[in-house]
Amino acid sequence: MTLPNCDEMIDLIPAFVLGALDPDEAARVATHIAACPRCRAEAESFRDTMGLLPYAAGAIDPPPHVKRQLFARIAAASENSVTQPVQQPQRRTARAPLPWRWFAPALALVLALIIGLGAVTFEARGRADQLAADLAANRQMLRSMEAQIAEARQTAQTVQAQLVASQRALNETRVQLAASQQELQKIQASIGKDEQLVAFIAAPQTVSQLLGTTDRAPEEASARMFMQPGHNRLALLIYGLKSAEPGKVYRLWLAKGSQAIAIGTVTVGPDGVAEFVVDAPEPMDAYDQVMITLDEIDTIAQPSEEVIFEANL
Repeated sequence: MTLPNCDEMIDLIPAFVLGALDPDEAARVATHIAACPRCRAEAESFRDTMGLLPYAAGAIDPPPHVKRQLFARIAAASENSVTQPVQQPQRRTARAPLPWRWFAPALALVLALIIGLGAVTFEARGRADQLAADLAANRQMLRSMEAQIAEARQTAQTVQAQLVASQRALNETRVQLAASQQELQKIQASIGKDEQLVAFIAAPQTVSQLLGTTDRAPEEASARMFMQPGHNRLALLIYGLKSAEPGKVYRLWLAKGSQAIAIGTVTVGPDGVAEFVVDAPEPMDAYDQVMITLDEIDTIAQPSEEVIFEANL
């Protein structure tokens, strides 16, 4: 439905929505909108449009120069409105179209808001694009750093495993070296004894004596003693003798009169050979007899009856 003064009201609706009409005109427009569906729809559409303007750019603080330009335009529009010649209010006898004295400032205000908000939006979007580009670059850098850290951790784990393996190999080598050193010491000690035995046997003053065997000695067994008159040392070489039974040992005795003295135990190797060098308590000239017996391990006071070799000195 269209009322007779709808064209006039259509022109007034923007100023009515913006609150730019004087009280009498605002009341007249409100009365008309209440009765006219077309003008009411126009007013609601314009009000909805105005209501969306504040959200066009979001909650962004505009730059200072945009604020200054916006306020300058608003001030200029207000001054133009104020400087219009003031006419004495006349009571219109007939409803004629209203002048644009109120619409121009309102339109200028709207345009200023749109331009200002557009500029703010443009700058905000530019800044958002820049921030998005920076964020993408930072994410790419972060992924690159994470990859480098993962690679470094993998390398560290590999080095750690190699270090553990090297440490284990070093420990095994140290154990083998210690065992080799002990074996070397044994060999050196054996060589030393052999050298002493050879030197003692080869000495011109050394004399030798073959020891007699008993019925307890193996048939192929033999023993020879080397000694030097006036010296305590004696050397003994035994061949063809079996190893002592478990719990027994071969023991060397020197007798002076009825007194027998245990000199030491004789160890026979798997090949039936025994080399024995010892220093007696007294020079060998002081003893009358030598014998080798098979004794119990813990019996050293007297020689047993199992005499294997014997000889008078």
